[in-house]
Amino acid sequence: MKRNINLHLVSDSTGETLSSVARAVISQFEGIETTDFIWPLIRSKSQLERVIDSIQVNPGIVLYTILHDDLIENLRKKCFEIAIPCIPVLSHIIAQFSSYLNMNISHTIGRQHLLDNQYFSRVDAISYTLTHDDGQSIWDLYDADIIIIGVSRTSKSPTSVYLSCRGYKVANIPFISNESFPQSIFELKKPLIVGLTINPEKLLQIRKTRLNLLKEDQETEYADIEAISNELLESRKLFSKIGCATIDVTRRSVEETAAKIIQLSQDKKIKDKNFKN
Repeated sequence: MKRNINLHLVSDSTGETLSSVARAVISQFEGIETTDFIWPLIRSKSQLERVIDSIQVNPGIVLYTILHDDLIENLRKKCFEIAIPCIPVLSHIIAQFSSYLNMNISHTIGRQHLLDNQYFSRVDAISYTLTHDDGQSIWDLYDADIIIIGVSRTSKSPTSVYLSCRGYKVANIPFISNESFPQSIFELKKPLIVGLTINPEKLLQIRKTRLNLLKEDQETEYADIEAISNELLESRKLFSKIGCATIDVTRRSVEETAAKIIQLSQDKKIKDKNFKN
């Protein structure tokens, strides 16, 4: 049985942090759907009054990231009056960091969105990933952080894009045959190379759905279980020859696959660093 709740996200910045936290929390509860009221750039009492009016009409859980003490006090007071939760998302974490680092908080609104080197690095990673999607631009794979290999429809592209948004330069290469695969892959030292595999029956289902959407004939090797099984077998042989990590994506979401790849990347960095030392 589904249950809907109102969720008010009140921020003195863009509200992206709140949205991310809210999605992560709601995902932990089965059957809960939300009607989101997103309130970015709330920096004055008059702006907050509009938010409070909406909260009174549409009561629900309130999450906030606001630095101005007067605004926080007004918001918390009103939520207390109508008996709804009013939850600060970052204040406890920031306070703990401040204590550990023995540093004062800057109180700069929207500081996390300044166009710093990290921002431009992430843009560069996204650009690299898009130009190296599905086997494109294989002549400069040495510059990649991560290379993903797999047969068609093993979620290579969405996983690559997800990782690029985290700042990783990712190239993904479809496995069609050993003969057509770029041999330069065996000479690479810097990138983490990951092979994606999947259950043959699951891949058959995915490919049939794909063909249905495209209104194409399904009587091809692309959607033949024997051909698919052979494809996957040959791809695993290649992974073994390269000596790369392999991830079974049968029951993994893109986010779960990406998280595993990030973990493998961190492990490789530590290993490489120890080897140099």
